[in-house]
Amino acid sequence: MAESSRFLIVKEKDSKEIKYFDYDKLDGYNLKMKKDLHFMDAIDVNRVIIINPSFIDKVVTRKINAKFDRLINMIQIICENDDDESGEGYRIALDEANKLKMELWNKYRKYLAKEKLDLMIKKIEILEDELNLRLNVLMNSLYEQEQLSRGHSR
Repeated sequence: MAESSRFLIVKEKDSKEIKYFDYDKLDGYNLKMKKDLHFMDAIDVNRVIIINPSFIDKVVTRKINAKFDRLINMIQIICENDDDESGEGYRIALDEANKLKMELWNKYRKYLAKEKLDLMIKKIEILEDELNLRLNVLMNSLYEQEQLSRGHSR
């Protein structure tokens, strides 16, 4: 089996050198590229490892904010459409919020500052509390309607 070699291209002022660089031992943020994205006259890259902490923070924060915005939009659509009598939309939104919170904790914990991580988890918990409150109100109103429709017979 052929030995794979790994290189890093370092661009300094006027010199472009290729230096040997073993990035398997390097601890950084592993960023994978989109599968179907190819450009003409370009090098195809499978993955990039970011080692600069400030750049890692910016990339991870951008990813998390995009996911958080999608969650907010989903909740907004669910809350605007009150056609759902069973509360299934609220349950789906709760699952997505919980999924994002677990992803933050498990995947991005080591890349974010503790304050930023705590703030994002707090925001998600506030959304979860609001969704639970709306779901409980819906379930209580359905229960009361059921009790009224049964009536009291002797």
